Amino acid sequence: MSTTDQFLLALQAYQEIQAELRQPEETACFVAPDPAQADPVPEGALLLGLAEDGLPLNLDLYDPAPGPLLVAGDSGCGKTALLQSLAGASDLNPDFQFGVITPFPEEWRGQEALPGCLGVWPAYHPSAGHFLGQLASWAETLPETRQAILLFVDGLDVMTLDSSARQHLRWLLTNGPQHQVWPVVTVNAGRMNRLGSLLENFLTRILGHVRRPQIAGLLTDDPQVDLAALTPGLQFYLSWPQGCLRFWLPPIEGVPL
Repeated sequence: MSTTDQFLLALQAYQEIQAELRQPEETACFVAPDPAQADPVPEGALLLGLAEDGLPLNLDLYDPAPGPLLVAGDSGCGKTALLQSLAGASDLNPDFQFGVITPFPEEWRGQEALPGCLGVWPAYHPSAGHFLGQLASWAETLPETRQAILLFVDGLDVMTLDSSARQHLRWLLTNGPQHQVWPVVTVNAGRMNRLGSLLENFLTRILGHVRRPQIAGLLTDDPQVDLAALTPGLQFYLSWPQGCLRFWLPPIEGVPL
């Protein structure tokens, strides 16, 4: 079975069991702090992956509680593949759009054609800063609509942003989710220190394979989390203030296993 077929099957399963997930005890939606009082499959659900029990793990794009997402791990652990999976999942909802800033725009050519794609901007080009400024401006009115935008910053640890772009990014990291703009930022685990004070904005992290225990210990203080045991490109840990949850990434077209 091809990776495309596997991904489509995963998404089909996700759609078919949504009705069953309306029962709180069966949900894997990490953004519902009290399943007894929150819709376990909210209207703004975005598929992150499949939890260990096979149920979808969702992010509610209308609930700002998780804040911006930091995706960290070793090179080759699947950080870009995760973002591209989110791009594909977001395209199932016409209210969701995404834009990409990356030093490696060639890796995103397959996603540029998706209807929900606002664009892919090279991090080294002034247009990337202009897009960040546009997002900060749009964020003022987005809460009046059902529109939500995912901002994928793929490889922040190897980017050089000018002061204006960095200021816009800092504002979006601090205020974006409250305004339905969701920064999802990838970094190499060994270069986390390059984020400086920006790192303070991330209470929710998605952690991929990390071989060195010294570096893994900087990402999580949970002794039950073994990042070295994760399958690169397929498995991640979701770590947020309420705990940790391991999940699988549905394979997507063009991303090697």
